[in-house]
Amino acid sequence: MGTQTPKAAGSNPSTFRATEHTYAVRPAVERKRTASVSSWHGQLATREAPSSEERHPAGHDKRRREQYAVQSTRSPSHSPTRTPDIPEQLADLLMAMVPGSEGEELAEAYREGTDLPPITRQSLSELDIQNIIINIRLRHDINFDRDLSFRPNLDGAKGQEKVKSAHRYWRALVAELQLYNRLFQGSPPLQKMDADDWPTIVRHAERRIPKIFQTIRDVLKSLVPDRDHSRVDEHLDVTMLMQQIERGICDLVGLSEWMSCLLKEHCAPMRDEWVDKMVSYTRTGVTQNKPDSIVKGLCELLGILESMKLDVANHQIRNLKTLLIEDTINFETHYHLDRLVNGRARINIHSAQKWYQSASAEFHPLCSTQRDPARLHLEIFVRGVTAALFGRDGRSEFPEAMYLDTDRLQIIKAEIEDHIFFEVCLDLFAVLLKQFGYQGPSLSTTRRQLISALTAIMGESSVGYGPHQWMANSEALSLEILRQASTLAGQATTYDYDNMSRANQHLRHLFFSTFTTQARNLETAVLPMILTSIEKYNNSSPMELFNNLVPATTTTKTLSSAPQIQHASPDTLCSHRLLHPDTHKLSDIANRISHIVILHWRVWSKIAYVQDDASESRLTSTQASQVSQAHVPSAMKTGEAAEIHEEAPTAHEASTQ
Repeated sequence: MGTQTPKAAGSNPSTFRATEHTYAVRPAVERKRTASVSSWHGQLATREAPSSEERHPAGHDKRRREQYAVQSTRSPSHSPTRTPDIPEQLADLLMAMVPGSEGEELAEAYREGTDLPPITRQSLSELDIQNIIINIRLRHDINFDRDLSFRPNLDGAKGQEKVKSAHRYWRALVAELQLYNRLFQGSPPLQKMDADDWPTIVRHAERRIPKIFQTIRDVLKSLVPDRDHSRVDEHLDVTMLMQQIERGICDLVGLSEWMSCLLKEHCAPMRDEWVDKMVSYTRTGVTQNKPDSIVKGLCELLGILESMKLDVANHQIRNLKTLLIEDTINFETHYHLDRLVNGRARINIHSAQKWYQSASAEFHPLCSTQRDPARLHLEIFVRGVTAALFGRDGRSEFPEAMYLDTDRLQIIKAEIEDHIFFEVCLDLFAVLLKQFGYQGPSLSTTRRQLISALTAIMGESSVGYGPHQWMANSEALSLEILRQASTLAGQATTYDYDNMSRANQHLRHLFFSTFTTQARNLETAVLPMILTSIEKYNNSSPMELFNNLVPATTTTKTLSSAPQIQHASPDTLCSHRLLHPDTHKLSDIANRISHIVILHWRVWSKIAYVQDDASESRLTSTQASQVSQAHVPSAMKTGEAAEIHEEAPTAHEASTQ
């Protein structure tokens, strides 16, 4: 990844993501506790305390943590082991220092909060260029959206849990700063804590501050040029900073001001105000002895660093988009072959083969390209996918190999369902007009007004309402249809219970009785459009497919849980059967299905569906290795790191920041 952050527009301060990742830390050097006036906590009385002893690292595995051991006045070897009790003692100390519910909250956060901040070098590593290149989901999704970009992932239940975990962490950090106040510069002495336990006390008290300093240093070094690394190491020497904190001489204001200058050198100018706010929070916290404000400054700082990292990643995606799209078929083919041969594939290839065999048995007689085997196989696949989208004869499953497109297909399916339900509503509208004796033309403006009103009743949704919501709103929908039909027919609108009840019952009956027929009619209209589109673009390059089949403008999408698309405008939710059809909407659906099918078929046709010789399905490891290395740019060869992205399609979204 480039080290220089582009001066590009970025996002607002974002909510932080909780993480479980751990980083190795540098061994600490010997340090001593001294009585002094703290520039951090203000004028606080001091007390005598044990002298320090040499601190040792806990190991080199991922679970190690810094141990800030301080030598006791007596030999630690003769002191009783009280480690299990110390965290609870520190929590009790917090409740004694901060009475009331706030103290209880701080104590709970101190006990339960994570040791690492919500944003770490590891959590941001998926934004590194080497991980972007081997991110299979991003490499696939970039083919379908012009504005694909990374953003913080806080969607759904997991996102809410991340927000709660982040809040708990920041409160735990406030609690830790309160403990520093008491342990290092406070009085009276801690009578309930044996001096022999002092090294362990300090180790438990210093759970988070050293790690957040380490995180800030690591992330900063990933963002600034190599020439600035020595400056970062000098100002963010974790060992030295912890010594200064214990002695009460840590100049956090000076550190934040230096950080401000460095960030403004490499950050987009629009973030200058954000950087100044970080410094302001820190200064207020230090001068007024407010740990909450200091923590706000640290929170803002990590938010700034995250946004800078996002700027870099999104800038690189824009620059690499053409290359990534053009290499889609090559990359995905080798990616999946490598995993199939080595037993690391996330799909069951036999399940995909079984799906295609079933589709072939059902749709082979219906295909129009009997004399061309290649076109015949593709048409069978198209008909199978289309039948699943429209739920024909209970078909609802897509081949397992389409796991990268499942979200897109489910959204198209939800759009189709809504399309059909709107048609049913318009059918009831036509029935009521006939009952009222209306013989005049059905004006398109009236239809648009009706659908606009029905959309307002259903509420804003960008994913699809679903059958249950249509049934739940049937009473309000039928009332509006009845009102507008009466108005158009020039009838006096009478809202008696019997009329409304009959209209509601009629609409619910239509929902149940005509949905399948409506779906079949809509499929009959859309399938030829899909086949025509595939015939037209089947020989196009991935970039040509992108330019021709992806709309010029896209709406905000969220691929963290499922890609979201803009709901069709009211006057477009009509099929070919209506007097005011929207062929553009149907064409858009056909193009999106065609795009998905063409790319998938090129990657998977010979792997999972069509095999001229049974031996083709038994690639040896040597053959697969040769295939996976052929014609693949060295920077784009698949690697083990890609595995982390297969189950985490939440790294990016389809909207600019």
